[in-house]
Amino acid sequence: MQTHKLGNTGLEVSRLGLGGIPFQYISQMETNQIIQTAHERGMNLFYTSRMYRDSENKIGLGVKSFRDGVVLGTSTHKRKKIDGRKDIEQSLRNFGTDYIDVYSLHNVLTLGVLREIMSPGGAYQALEEMRNAGYIRHVGISAHQPETVLEALEMAAFDVVEFPLNFIDREAAAGLLADIQSRGIGFVSIKPMVFGYAATASVALRYVFSAAPDSTIVGTYNLDELNENLAVEEAGGEVTGDEIMEAIAASERGCYKVFCRRCENCVVCPQGIDIKQVLRLYEYFDRYHSWDWARDAYAALNPSLEACDNCGACERECPYHIPIKRQLERARVDLMARRSARRLVRKKLLGK
Repeated sequence: MQTHKLGNTGLEVSRLGLGGIPFQYISQMETNQIIQTAHERGMNLFYTSRMYRDSENKIGLGVKSFRDGVVLGTSTHKRKKIDGRKDIEQSLRNFGTDYIDVYSLHNVLTLGVLREIMSPGGAYQALEEMRNAGYIRHVGISAHQPETVLEALEMAAFDVVEFPLNFIDREAAAGLLADIQSRGIGFVSIKPMVFGYAATASVALRYVFSAAPDSTIVGTYNLDELNENLAVEEAGGEVTGDEIMEAIAASERGCYKVFCRRCENCVVCPQGIDIKQVLRLYEYFDRYHSWDWARDAYAALNPSLEACDNCGACERECPYHIPIKRQLERARVDLMARRSARRLVRKKLLGK
C-alpha cells in the first residue's frame, strides 16, 4: 500500500482509507473483519462522523488492539461551540481513545454556515480548544464548494481538507487540490464512488489516484468490496480519457442524470425552498440509507416541499439537466415522517 504525507501534519497515511458510513449498517463482527483485513493490507486511515450512528463505537472496537498504528478521523456537524465540544467528548468515549488524530467540521455547505461556525461561540472554537488541550491532534473541514474551502483557509488554521473528488466531480477539485497542497494542508478526497453510482471501482479509484490526493476514503459493506478496492490500489496504472468517458456513460443510467453537483444554480427558488439541501438529503436517504437522519433534517426545513408549485424554474436552470422535479416529488414522499398519513396516501397513489 502506497503512503503519503498528510500535508504538514506529520502523519503518514495510506492512499486508500476506510470511510465509516457502512459500519452503521453491519454488525461489529463484520466491521472487525473489514478493519482487520484492511489493516493487514496496509490501510491505516479510518474516517467517520458523529452523525453516522454507532460507526465510531465499531471502529474504536475494531482498532483497539492496534490503535497506535492507525490514524483516526471523525467530524461534527454541530455549529455551536457547546454542541461541538459535546460531540468531541462523545467521540473520544466512542473510540475508546485519549486523542483523535483528525477532527473535522462536517459538510460545511455554504459560506453562511461557515461564518456561523467561525463566529464567536461557533463550533470551530471547540475544536481549537480541544486541539490546544491535546485531545485533538489536527483540525479539518469537509465541504463541497471550492469557495467555502478557500474562505475557511483564510479564516483559520485548518490542517486537513476533505473534498469530493471523482470522475464526475473532477472540475470542482481540479484547481483546489493543487492550491491546498501548496499550502501544506492535507487533502483527503471523499465520494470516489460517486455516492455508490460509479459503475466500476477500477476506473473510479484509478482516476482519484492519478489526481494524487494525500488519501482517499471509501466505504465498504463487505470483504468482497474491500478486496476489490485493494486490488485496484495494488495494481495501480493510469486511467485514460476514454475509460473515464465510458465510465460516465455506464454510470449515467443510475447516476449521472440525478447526481447533484452542489453547483447552486437552483438555489433561488421562487417559493424559497432550499432545493440543493433537499436533493442532498434525498441522496443520503436513497444512497446511504440514512433514513431517520434525512427525515429529521427534512422536517426542520422551512419552507418544505409542500410549498412547491411545480413551476420548474429549478430544472430549467440546472446546467446538468437533472430531472429535479421528479427527484423533488420522490423526496416529498420518502422524506415525510414515516407514519405520516399524507405520505402513505402519496405512496399508494404513486405505487411506491
